[in-house]
Amino acid sequence: MLTSTEVFKHIKTESLKMVNPQIRIRLSEVLSAFPISKEEVLVLLTELENRRLIDIHRGAIPSVSLTKYGSLNERPAEGLNSYEP
Repeated sequence: MLTSTEVFKHIKTESLKMVNPQIRIRLSEVLSAFPISKEEVLVLLTELENRRLIDIHRGAIPSVSLTKYGSLNERPAEGLNSYEP
């Protein structure tokens, strides 16, 4: 089962490839990176947004970016569906 921690790690890894760690990443790229339904990934992204780790930009081209708090955290506290056995 995919966890929000794994989604956060993916976003952080992609962000660190750029000069600006808070760069926007297309939502379609994030959704295609995981082998589960888009709806399940969106739930995990919403959780990360509620925890102030990412921002979801709902414009003409939907995207996500790390917040300042998210870019400073290496391993944030786990949330919903984030239990790793």
